[in-house]
Amino acid sequence: MKNIRFIHAADLHLDSPFQGLKNLPEVLVDRVKESTFEALQRIVLHAIEYQVDFVIFAGDLFDGENRSYKAQSRLKKAFEELDYYGIACYIIHGNHDHLKGNWISLTWPKNVFFFKGQVECFDYKKEEITVHIYGFSYPEKSVTENMTSYYQKVGNANFHIGILHGTAEGQEGHDSYAPFSVKQLLEKNFDYWALGHIHKKQILHQKPYIVYSGNTQGRHKKELGEKGVYLVELSDTNTTTLTFLPTSQIYWEEFVVSIDGIEEVDILKNRCEVILEEANRFQKGLFAILRFTGVGPLHDYLIEEVDDLIEILNIGQEEKSSFTYVIDKKVETIGQWDREQLKREQHLVKDIVTVVDRLFDREEPMREILDELYSNPKVKRYVETLTVEEQKQLLQEAENYLLAILLKEKDE
Repeated sequence: MKNIRFIHAADLHLDSPFQGLKNLPEVLVDRVKESTFEALQRIVLHAIEYQVDFVIFAGDLFDGENRSYKAQSRLKKAFEELDYYGIACYIIHGNHDHLKGNWISLTWPKNVFFFKGQVECFDYKKEEITVHIYGFSYPEKSVTENMTSYYQKVGNANFHIGILHGTAEGQEGHDSYAPFSVKQLLEKNFDYWALGHIHKKQILHQKPYIVYSGNTQGRHKKELGEKGVYLVELSDTNTTTLTFLPTSQIYWEEFVVSIDGIEEVDILKNRCEVILEEANRFQKGLFAILRFTGVGPLHDYLIEEVDDLIEILNIGQEEKSSFTYVIDKKVETIGQWDREQLKREQHLVKDIVTVVDRLFDREEPMREILDELYSNPKVKRYVETLTVEEQKQLLQEAENYLLAILLKEKDE
């Protein structure tokens, strides 16, 4: 039986600047900035431990087109370590680190193979096994052409592997770079497709596997969960084994905290602490988003003073190697009022509840308001586009906040 073993990695984004860190303790900022390099080292350790034949990097090794000397040097050191163990590296560049960028040229070790700006094929040979590996690097930032027609089997080989940094049909919310369909990849009759660009790991097809490995280190609150690479084993018996290997040393996760049945802030704090302690199952750095839900008297407290609670939960966390630091919150709780009854009252709260209901029925509830904001050239570069879910979340929080204030004033 003939088989090969390799690691499929993508989207390392080395030396990523990271966003939204200004309110973090400096020691955590330093750990976050180092995290992409730690993920790279985990790839090296996995490759050595599992004695792989080679490692595939499916684009966006660097975060920007102007690759820093620091990032290139750290990558070169990792490749040299892999070279010592006889492990080859096959690399394509994506939209972030395209070939038109500016950087200091380095001399790379002999085990490293960079794909150029058009689809080409590299041979990997091991004893009586030959592998053909196909791919291309982005010649410039925006590659909007469907490149699948350029992938054609070359010669005889035991295995054929395609590398592609692009957007699969149906992947919403992502720039449509080098677009393709699963059907088009299947027509190539390759044994494995190593995909990059989408930061969430996904298996688009089996037999053959068409796979997004996801990025190796989450970089913000929209990239939740543990990140990593895939260990792939191909056999000439037409079997493929896929194993996820974690690489992220810091991860983001969202947790639901219900206020149902709670009347004291201290009990709520204890509930949060238990959830966070149990949640850090990876024993790494955890940035938590707390989503408060439920109905109860603590609604008013959360609306007005949730930041105080978070500050208490974060005390001393930056000193721990396996920290659990609350980085964001969502207050979706409801006060002890009857929403349907409020609609029947002759009061400002009736108008608020009615307007919110009407907005919620829209496909994008806050589009008119946000369009005015996004059209301001001085503001739009600092404001991220909100998804429909985020728009509804913001609308719900606004309603909760206004109702809490108005009903409190009404009671007084």
